[in-house]
Amino acid sequence: MENLGEFLRHKRLGERMSIEELASRTKISIQYIQAIEDNQFDQLPNPVSAKGFLKSYARCLGLSESEILETFSAISPSLKAPPEVETKWGITSYLQWKKADHLPFPVSVVVLSAIAIVLFLTINVINTTTSFLKQPPPREEVSPSKIEGSENAPSKLPAPMPEETTRHPVLNLPTPATISPPPEGIPVKNFVLLMEAMEPSWVKVIIDGSETKEALLQAHEKVRWEANEKFLVTVGNAGGVNVTLNGQDMGPMGPKGKVLHDVPYPR
Repeated sequence: MENLGEFLRHKRLGERMSIEELASRTKISIQYIQAIEDNQFDQLPNPVSAKGFLKSYARCLGLSESEILETFSAISPSLKAPPEVETKWGITSYLQWKKADHLPFPVSVVVLSAIAIVLFLTINVINTTTSFLKQPPPREEVSPSKIEGSENAPSKLPAPMPEETTRHPVLNLPTPATISPPPEGIPVKNFVLLMEAMEPSWVKVIIDGSETKEALLQAHEKVRWEANEKFLVTVGNAGGVNVTLNGQDMGPMGPKGKVLHDVPYPR
């Protein structure tokens, strides 16, 4: 079975199934189905996704998944999975290779440290300037001999200026109490969704109605996402995935082997 794509296309047409119907049943995009049937496996995201697509394709047509995967491995020896990368939440290397959600750790630390140093120096300069301006200017001592009139005139010194008039006539800096507090950093999301696979399963999550993420999880692998409003979760094996929302265990999404579409969290 060297021409795997042609074999799969022949089986699909034998079942009188269109590409659109196959895409609807397997949740594989039409673009990837055409790439598989044209033997253009290098057009797929990566080898892990390619195997997941082939398993779904074979399962939908009632074919042997193991034979299809063995044929794929034999004709595609040059396709290698990305290297494993250990992450904080145990997410597979495929997920981290696909998209990075945040700045690298050293860059974010440098940026936040620079902001903190600038704010600290600004507050110190304002405090020093304000303290200097509050000090009254030195008063000149006037001797009796300098007073206009007779040498025997009684000593009379000019009354000192009120202290409130000795403030600097040009600079008018705010006191430290009026300085705005520094920013507290990146805002925290309202909801945190943690999904742990007990059995192999494909999952797709729509975050706040705009951002879509996918993952092909193996047993004991986890994935974590954050949202401000809600999640819509599609899963290929509802009983094989356990859900935790904001630290609360929600349990499996449904029966084993069942496909669920757009399940809302929080419900």
